[in-house]
Amino acid sequence: MRQFDMAMARFKAGLLIGTALLVVGFLGTGSSAAQSLSCAKPATAVDRTLCASADLKIAVEDVATALRDTLANTPTADREAVTRAQQAFLAERDRLCADRSGLAACRQSYEKRVADLQAQNSAAQKKLAAVAAGIPRDPKAAAAALQRYDGAAAKAWQVYLLHSGLLQPQGADREATVRALVASVIDKDLPPDPELKEEMRNLGDVATAPLGTALLFLRHVLSTTEMEAPCFLFTRHGQPAFEAFGPFWGNSRDASPALCEPPSSLYDLPEWQRIEARLAPAVDPALEERGSIREGYERQFAVDNLQASLVPSTLLEAPHSPEARKAAEQRKAAVSAFRAWSDFAVWPEADHKAVVAALPAAQAATARIYREKFGLNQQTADQAARAASDRFIAARLGLLMPDD
Repeated sequence: MRQFDMAMARFKAGLLIGTALLVVGFLGTGSSAAQSLSCAKPATAVDRTLCASADLKIAVEDVATALRDTLANTPTADREAVTRAQQAFLAERDRLCADRSGLAACRQSYEKRVADLQAQNSAAQKKLAAVAAGIPRDPKAAAAALQRYDGAAAKAWQVYLLHSGLLQPQGADREATVRALVASVIDKDLPPDPELKEEMRNLGDVATAPLGTALLFLRHVLSTTEMEAPCFLFTRHGQPAFEAFGPFWGNSRDASPALCEPPSSLYDLPEWQRIEARLAPAVDPALEERGSIREGYERQFAVDNLQASLVPSTLLEAPHSPEARKAAEQRKAAVSAFRAWSDFAVWPEADHKAVVAALPAAQAATARIYREKFGLNQQTADQAARAASDRFIAARLGLLMPDD
């Protein structure tokens, strides 16, 4: 209990330090140094220069966003270098932007600052991702490292650690800590994205919800970063993780976060590539017609590949969420449609027959890998291979079937 109290003290101290450093990071010389540019009544020559240029007004916001993200992904004790660099930039900015004759140099200074901050943020996120990658090896050490941060991603990983039971504070204390972390992420740490925040609030009480909800919370936060979903989430949690990181938005938002790459991809087998070649001429144009909605379909392709390649036994698990149960019913309908396919204007009969003929070889090759590489017995390997086949066919055929 004492260790938990100390951890809570560090967490609260981190919130205070982070807030203080954010304030310091936004300070500098000149009234527009606070990064909240008011063009209704520009008070200084610098303000007037910035407000007179649409590009520079955007650049001010870009610097503020990049600075916020960099500080969020940098340990609180290491932020001084970032804030010093910001103060130096603001001083130089005030010199360059005080006279509109220096507009080009002013704009270049902002472009360079954004690029510098983005590079620092990328490097900081790689370090944070390395901390998260160490969770399976040493959860306590990872938790201690995460408490050095005050950004949304680190807090979301702490929520995961507490909810998954990898950290064991007692009783209601765990729930209270999770609630405090969730509230801080949504109310303070996330980018100003009303739609994302609304979806995260719709998750309800993450502290008492099933693990899949905490994983979806983590997914939403990681989608605002460059970090990917590491493979251990899927090998450790199976179906709930695949559901949490599958299609959610049905649009371009589904492109993030990136998924980890499996050691090898099942659907890269020659047997599956031959089937893909017979589907692609119909599927690719159908994807293009979907516009941004295609991202949801492509997300499903990627999740199916990861599941079939990384943890094939989970292909036989029952779906957990109502959305996943609905998707399973849709998949069953698509497989039935494939077996009785007759709309040859959409997908030619020759291609359909070629896929039907090629599937047994693809399933046999898949079952062999599942036996030899994953140690599944013959019956389970065959069942998982058929499930992998159904995923592959249904995800693509769904694009060719009439919308309900």
